[in-house]
Amino acid sequence: MRIGLYSPALPFQVLAALAFPLALAAQVAVPPLFAGHETLHITLEADFDRIHKDRGQESEYQPARLLLEGDESTVTNLPLKIKTRGKFRLKRSTCRYPPLRLNFPTDSVAGTVFEGQDRIKLVTHCRDRDSSEQNTLEEYVAYRIYNQVTDQSFRVRLALITYVDSRGKDDPVIRYGFLIEDEDAMAARLGGNVMDVALVHPMNQSSEAGVRQEVFQYLIGNTDFSTVYMHNTKLVQVADLSYVSVPYDFDWSGLVEASYAEPDEKLDLRTVRERLYWGFCRPDVDFPEIYDEFRAVRSELETLFTTTEGLDERSQRRGLEYLEDFYEVIDDPGRAEHQIVGRCRDFGAR
Repeated sequence: MRIGLYSPALPFQVLAALAFPLALAAQVAVPPLFAGHETLHITLEADFDRIHKDRGQESEYQPARLLLEGDESTVTNLPLKIKTRGKFRLKRSTCRYPPLRLNFPTDSVAGTVFEGQDRIKLVTHCRDRDSSEQNTLEEYVAYRIYNQVTDQSFRVRLALITYVDSRGKDDPVIRYGFLIEDEDAMAARLGGNVMDVALVHPMNQSSEAGVRQEVFQYLIGNTDFSTVYMHNTKLVQVADLSYVSVPYDFDWSGLVEASYAEPDEKLDLRTVRERLYWGFCRPDVDFPEIYDEFRAVRSELETLFTTTEGLDERSQRRGLEYLEDFYEVIDDPGRAEHQIVGRCRDFGAR
């Protein structure tokens, strides 16, 4: 059952009792899959015609196998089940190749990079064309940007994937994709738990973490999220007993600018590339201190665009220019006050 927690300033103790009575877990080590950033080379073999036809919210798992290339030309054969997932990208009119969920038998992955994994998300190319693949890589970079800013983020792992039709009727397709850390594993890494809630008042969330996320969303040009209705974000009670929302799904951001992405008509934006600060007003937070966190990792963020495998020169250049525009704003106190702090929403807005 999902619970609504929109009462302002509801005490954290009451929140915990209502929404997640279990004790917080101890922080756990990062599993092998998300401990490094080297590109995985895998082959995914299945009846993709059957899988891609099943696009309901209750899609069924289908048998598949994953071949993992290792050192010295070794190949590990892992049985698994896969199915389609998602919402907007699940629609056939949006994506010919919808995102997938991989389900590994736990006894088959011991000793491999997938050890400790059970069910994880795979972000695929939307369509079999280079521009769509670039969008996938740009969204991967968006996740990595937030990883550089804070550990309170979903970790990801890039993969070059060969999709093989087990029927032998379709030619193999080779495209980049990336794997996303499971939400419970992410929360456990933070020494916390995911809270299954329908809506949450912003005052019941960490002010500092909230501003940090909202400045990040401004950086990538994203307004397709809600920390009230938990749209494209997960609420986590972390080790210090505070509550933070951890964002995901950045394909509608200006950084990615997917072909299907359009700004909400209520926002009066011309394109998703146009930035709008979609955060709440939090006078108790020192915004310049948050900006300093982003300044501290600027070189690392720039490096992400120049070193991410598969990202072409045009995507690198556009990404770096978009990043530069963000830093020009936060480095100018007047512009930062006008375009970020001055655009914040009061707590009555949802």
